[in-house]
Amino acid sequence: MFKRLVTIGLLFILPNVNAFEGIEVTGKASVMAIPDVFSLTISIKERGKSANKTKTIVDDKSANIVKMFIKRGINEESIDSSQVHMFPIYEKPSITFEQQELHKRINPQEKITLSGKSSHQDNTRRLTQFEVSRTISISFKQLSLYDQILDDLVKLGVSQISPVEMSMENSEKLYQQALSQAIDKAKQKASDIAKQAGVKLGGLLSLKESGYYSPMRFTMASEAKSSFSTQVTKKAVSAQVIAIYAIDD
Repeated sequence: MFKRLVTIGLLFILPNVNAFEGIEVTGKASVMAIPDVFSLTISIKERGKSANKTKTIVDDKSANIVKMFIKRGINEESIDSSQVHMFPIYEKPSITFEQQELHKRINPQEKITLSGKSSHQDNTRRLTQFEVSRTISISFKQLSLYDQILDDLVKLGVSQISPVEMSMENSEKLYQQALSQAIDKAKQKASDIAKQAGVKLGGLLSLKESGYYSPMRFTMASEAKSSFSTQVTKKAVSAQVIAIYAIDD
């Protein structure tokens, strides 16, 4: 009778058992590591009346920025400057107001002037400027380059600098380590539950990955001084599994 009551209690607490008796548990684990791959995206944007002249300005700035990257030790293979966008800018339709004067004589000696306004909308769209932008993306492995690059980009008049993104070169290996630990923790948790419930833990019936996390973005300010040194701490690569174990008689 006792064993039957315990089994019913487990099924009530853990209703997700896929229509069979068992113990369902969640195992979580994390492996800490320092990111070692960094990437940055910048944008150069200019406006002008001539599309060709505006693009030339953007191209010249882009060339200087790429030269700076190479001078800082970034390989040309790690620099992507292929994305160029050009947009025509049109002037919005305007509404013109014209002043009118109305005269009404009440008698020959008196004159009353009434002022009013009438409007006229010009629906003609006029091309006024072109906006040209180029996006440059780079990747590098030395975080110490970030502060130097950021300082140079500000001086070169870059329009926009994205937060630096980070990842781990061996992230898959780190995840497999975390996954193995998560499976072990799930088994240990199921064993503890079975022991406390007074039942015998059976074999594994089901195992499913249910979560994964690896750090991809680390936000920093878009301006920096050369006297400031950016630091990055260890980040977690996490894994999570859902396991179902049988209950032996």
